[in-house]
Amino acid sequence: MKSVTYVCTSSSRKIDGRLDESTAWFEFHQVAHLFDMSLEQAAKLLRQAGVTGDIEAAKDVRASDRCKCLLSHRAVVAVGYQVNYGRATAFRHWCASGLAVLFR
Repeated sequence: MKSVTYVCTSSSRKIDGRLDESTAWFEFHQVAHLFDMSLEQAAKLLRQAGVTGDIEAAKDVRASDRCKCLLSHRAVVAVGYQVNYGRATAFRHWCASGLAVLFR
């Protein structure tokens, strides 16, 4: 798996992920840090994203040996839109441009 790093232009917060086929995976606690929220708030928003159909838990959330939970880039966007639209939009644009190049 390839490694990838996203650095938020507005906050300079970064999250490290791994590419797996056509998905980038990020650790749950890093996603909470990116959007400046508690783990509890992030978990609540993740559940809401699943209930509303913004994500599919079976496809967008997975367990890892290294950490308890990984989120796909789609789940990161879904959680981010609920708490910080600007940062989520910037992340989505990065996914559309930066990840597209890496997946080729």
